[in-house]
Amino acid sequence: MTRPDKTDWDHYHRRPNPAALITRRITASRLLGAIMRHAAPRDPGRMVVLELGGGGSSFYELILSRLKPARYHLVDSNLTSLTMLGSAPQADPRVVCHVCDARRCQLPVKADVVFSVGLIEHFEPQDTQRVIDAHFAHLAPGGVALITFPTPTWLYRLARGLAESLRLWNFPDERPLTLPEVLAAMKGQGQVVEQGIIWPIVYTQGLVVVKTRSAPDADPAA
Repeated sequence: MTRPDKTDWDHYHRRPNPAALITRRITASRLLGAIMRHAAPRDPGRMVVLELGGGGSSFYELILSRLKPARYHLVDSNLTSLTMLGSAPQADPRVVCHVCDARRCQLPVKADVVFSVGLIEHFEPQDTQRVIDAHFAHLAPGGVALITFPTPTWLYRLARGLAESLRLWNFPDERPLTLPEVLAAMKGQGQVVEQGIIWPIVYTQGLVVVKTRSAPDADPAA
């Protein structure tokens, strides 16, 4: 039997790994903390958030409840993942779903926060660059981009090797990235205000936060 070379996202979203419930909470806490530290303060109901690869998002409800944005845009090319988000996208007028490939999406949106979790590693290098660029193409001046991605620490290699040997690894196209590689792909986009590795989730994730310059008319020092 030939093994697939692409992640089966329909299967992943229909049958999530139970351990993901724990790791997503850890990632959500780091993500929310970084947004609160670095995103410019906004009046309640004015912030716009965009999540790329947001199908099956584990984060939008937390961000909606804590940051109370005016709009929360979810972008994903997988329709199944967007239809399994529960009632909030239909019941909450702040949530807008877009069935769109992040590499080619051109939304009429300029967000204060653009982020992705576990997205950019599922592409070859050229397309990884295009997805990273998409974060900044949709970012308002003075906005914050946050990207997490698997990074090949000794713990990641050990855990993935074990999962592969037991035939439990479901992400054949996952390409772990180093922090220097991702930082190089973001060069010139803004100031790196935070970077690090999320160790407790075992399949270690790098985290990079970049803040862009404010528009001249919004910059008190201008």
